[in-house]
Amino acid sequence: MSSTTPKVVILHGWSRETAPSRQWQSVIELLHKASIDVSVLKLPGFELPLTKAWGMDEYMSWLVKRLSNKKNLVLLGHSFGGHLAITYAARYPTQVQKLILIASAGLRSHSLFQRCKRQGFYILAKLGRLLTTSPGLRRGLYRLAGERDYLEANLVMRETMQRVVTHEVDDLLQSISIPTTIIWGEVDAITPLAFARRLVAGIPQARLRLVPGAKHGVPFTHTDQVVQYICEAIDV
Repeated sequence: MSSTTPKVVILHGWSRETAPSRQWQSVIELLHKASIDVSVLKLPGFELPLTKAWGMDEYMSWLVKRLSNKKNLVLLGHSFGGHLAITYAARYPTQVQKLILIASAGLRSHSLFQRCKRQGFYILAKLGRLLTTSPGLRRGLYRLAGERDYLEANLVMRETMQRVVTHEVDDLLQSISIPTTIIWGEVDAITPLAFARRLVAGIPQARLRLVPGAKHGVPFTHTDQVVQYICEAIDV
């Protein structure tokens, strides 16, 4: 591949899988067949060890060390990975050529239910730690907050999740001037379609690609369609 070939780097989402990068294997194989240079970063806290809690600044510092020397970088982020990708593209605009966001997290919720759920998450996380030493009762509290990822994470990643979700990207969108493709599942209940429309409205060069019938795991359930949209995004 030539020096001008786009280099696609995937930032995966928050996952309870022991090796979340492997979830992308089918996507990678299809992109390789299209002669696309693609890789998935193994993120700290998931497939790389994390000994203390991180926030967005720590993740950005880590990404700079791994991405700043890449030319023709196309940054692709799914869910939490989209949260990272938006922040990176806004902070380091000359380092990213194109941006692809799939069911991205990081937007401020306008839904009363989601705001209450998030506030409940913070309160119950503290209650679960302070009011009881019973693992069963703590699990019940976290389930009530609707945060299964939080429930199943270790202590370091629970603190990391608390830090990361407080970093919202709404005020960063207008500063992203590169071509951006937004890929979204039409019936995504985790990051609703309204989030996609706000990304398109906020990022000047954004375009939306919907996948009918798809949910939050759209790259894995509708792989062929997602790969087609990725290829279109990088003009292959």
